[in-house]
This record gives sequence, structure tokens and C-alpha cells, in this order.
Amino acid sequence: MLSSKAGVSAAPARRSVRMSASKNDTNKMKVVITGAGGRTGQLVMKKLLQDRKDEFLPVGVVRSEASAAKLKEYGATDDQIVIGDIIGENGKATLEKAMADSQRLVICTSAVPQIVKLSLIPVILAKIFRREGVRPKFTFKNDQTPEQIDWLGQKSQIDVAKSSGVEKVVLVGSMGGTDKDNFLNTIGDGNILVWKRRAEKYLIDSGINYTILHPGGLKDDPGSEREILLNVDDAFINDKSGPRSIPRADVAELCVQSLTMGDRRAVDCVARDPQDGKPTTDFQSLFDSMKRNCDYSDMKDDPILGASFASKA
Repeated sequence: MLSSKAGVSAAPARRSVRMSASKNDTNKMKVVITGAGGRTGQLVMKKLLQDRKDEFLPVGVVRSEASAAKLKEYGATDDQIVIGDIIGENGKATLEKAMADSQRLVICTSAVPQIVKLSLIPVILAKIFRREGVRPKFTFKNDQTPEQIDWLGQKSQIDVAKSSGVEKVVLVGSMGGTDKDNFLNTIGDGNILVWKRRAEKYLIDSGINYTILHPGGLKDDPGSEREILLNVDDAFINDKSGPRSIPRADVAELCVQSLTMGDRRAVDCVARDPQDGKPTTDFQSLFDSMKRNCDYSDMKDDPILGASFASKA
């Protein structure tokens, strides 16, 4: 891969995307969304079900009947929902069922920290006595740690996608991955960005076409009202004066657009405040405007990644 400057990968030339036909519907591309019960995954499903229903056949993978019921509110049929634990004993079978005859996979799975309720007491006292620097503590469920969800779970999804003939994977990660001391890594001692970054590099090295999106801070504001910006290698974090967040709905739209563009791209994304720019509508131009890709050279000698690939040799 060419480099535009030291340590930064240049984006590949624009490629055409083949819209393969699903065996279930010869006019639509079958897209699997994992983590479809989460807030971002739900929005991806909703957009595909309601806004792009003539082009795509979405299938959501969820963990519970409650999440399935929510997708049905958006118009999903029973055939468009697969219920299962993708890191559980039958996880591979769940993924294989979902990805049969699929052309695209959107990975929206992520470990979710839970607040330690007792840790709120010193936080409240600190506010009363006007002391700064006291933060609540977080933890992860024993079977849903970042290592399990963001590394092993995503790795399994990539493996099944490859064996099932999926042509492209869109993966939602997070900004901050270039800094191992990022605050997010301290939450619950989970090193969540480290595990996410391993999965991203695993996808890049898998040979499957991909788009990797690193959103800034996620907001629940309406989408399609802001100018979206792309950059690489946490440049938005280092720019203290610029935007560092983005609505989930805009991330979901980027996922949908990435199904047919943004090939072999890894980028960070944020959005301006509504009054500071025009809403983004031309997503091909958006991708074309950022010529570089995120640099993963720091992962070259990662022992866990190396062991993973060695075990497949």
C-alpha cells in the first residue's frame, strides 16, 4: 500500500462495487447487522428497512426477544431477525445462519460498561464539597468484556463472513485507538480501544473488502442535519478547537453509504454543529475528500494478533 507520508497510509484508488443478488430476493443485497439491538445498530436496521427497502434486505442479529420486538416495530419480519448469542456456545452457528447468502456485514457490536452504583457516593460528595477529579467507576459483565465482545466476538464475525462469501464488512469502532492511555481504556480496566483496534487490524489483514468507521463521541441528536467530516489517526481529538462528536444517526447513515462505497477505507468521523455547515448529502465526495487511511503500523508486532494468524496457518 502506498504512503502519502511517513506512517500514514494512502487511500486506494476508487473501486466499483458489485451489487450481488441475494438468493432470497434477486433485486436486493442482503445485509447482516450484528449488534442490531444496540442504539447504533437499530438505526442502521431502521434506515435499511424504511429508507432503502428497495435496495437492501437487512437481517438483524440480536440477543433477546425484546430487541427483536423493537426491530419488528421498524418493519422487520421474522425472517429478518436472528436471535442468539454470537459469543456463546452456538455463536458460530448463529452467525452462519444469519450470513447465509449475504453480501454485506455491518458490525455494530461493542462491550457496554455498567456503572458501579456505590462509586456514585464519592462523586456526589465531591460535588457537594466542590472537589474535582472524582469519577464514578465502571465494570463489564463477566461474559461481555471488551476482550470477548470487541476482539473474540468480532474476530468470529469476520471469520464467518469470509467463509460465508460475504464481500464486504463495515465495522463501527471508535476514535482514540492510537492512544493506549486514552481514558476509555481505563473504564472497567477493559482496554476496550486496544481490543477494538486488534479486531480492526484483523479485518484489514483478512483479505475481505472493508470500511472501518471511528466515530467521535456519540450523540442521540437527529441525523442528516450536520456536515460530516473525515480524518485519520485521532486528528480530531488532538484538535482542541474543532468538533469531536457525531450523532448516532449520522454514523448509521455512514454505515449504509459504506455498503456501496468507501472500499478499503479506515477513517475517523465527526460532525459540525448544525449552524456551522451544510448537511452532508454527497457521501462519495466525502470519502474522496479524505485521501488517507488510518495507520495501523503500531499493530505490526502485536503478539495476540500474531498468535491468532499463526493458529490459522
